[in-house]
Amino acid sequence: MRHPTPTDSRPGTYAVLLVPRQQGRIQIGRLGTLTLNGGEEVFLYVGSALGPGGVAARCRHHHRIASRPHWHLDFLRPWCDLTGVWVAYGHERLEHRWAQALGALPGARWPLLRFGASDCRCPAHLIALPEPPSQDHLQQTLGAGEWLE
Repeated sequence: MRHPTPTDSRPGTYAVLLVPRQQGRIQIGRLGTLTLNGGEEVFLYVGSALGPGGVAARCRHHHRIASRPHWHLDFLRPWCDLTGVWVAYGHERLEHRWAQALGALPGARWPLLRFGASDCRCPAHLIALPEPPSQDHLQQTLGAGEWLE
């Protein structure tokens, strides 16, 4: 399976599309339990990568299954396929704006409060949607960026 990974090492903000492979409950570190509704919804996880290696390095990390999970997303990745990445390059941290915008979409929900957002005031950086958003919908919702799949 080809993985949609940015190759540009510039800093930026990204949203990864995750498709659960099954149903059930999984433990997300000390944060709590997340319910997977495989086949009934997808997840978008938003983050920023402003340090060395930028978006390319961070997305390469998210593609791998971590042997020692560190971030909340590391605990979720073994249960989901990463099928696409929306990327906007630049030094501005857009993840909070994106999380709010995606969380306001029709049918969106926060599946586990504080997921990926333990260091900010966002409800979460993981948003569950009934179906994957189209590229046009992402463009309208998030603004400038590009879709990699």
